[in-house]
Amino acid sequence: MDVNKLLDELEELVEKKSKFFRRIMFLDADDVLDYTHQIRVSLPQQIQRADQITREKERILSEAQDQATRMVTEAAEQAELTIRKAQDDARLLISNNEITRQATTEGQRMVEQARQEGDAIRQGALEYARNVMDNLNGSIDNLVQHTTQIQQVAQRARDEIKV
Repeated sequence: MDVNKLLDELEELVEKKSKFFRRIMFLDADDVLDYTHQIRVSLPQQIQRADQITREKERILSEAQDQATRMVTEAAEQAELTIRKAQDDARLLISNNEITRQATTEGQRMVEQARQEGDAIRQGALEYARNVMDNLNGSIDNLVQHTTQIQQVAQRARDEIKV
């Protein structure tokens, strides 16, 4: 039986008896003893039930705390992994960006060097062509002079033969 219910019944018994005899109250000793005995018997059950509920509450709280701790730990580990991955990805992007920048710079340097070498080869080819043309013109001039001299010699020889 519930302790509170037993106490309510005891109060009711006392109140019933005291309504008629406010000053003089007669209670049945056996009833009072019976109620007090039942209260004493019920108290340990109620206390045990309260202890059991308290232990269950503490167990549930402990499990909840353990679970919360695990969840926080797992979340922290996951966050750390995510941060490390993001840092690795950032390093890779920076590295790739640096490689791309270096490749672009090297490509620009190579194009400039090729342009300069092309200009130098073109200048050399033009210079060579001028020299060849100058030599050819010199040779043609010499050939013209020799031809003219040969024609003059031939003309003199013909003039001498006719005379």
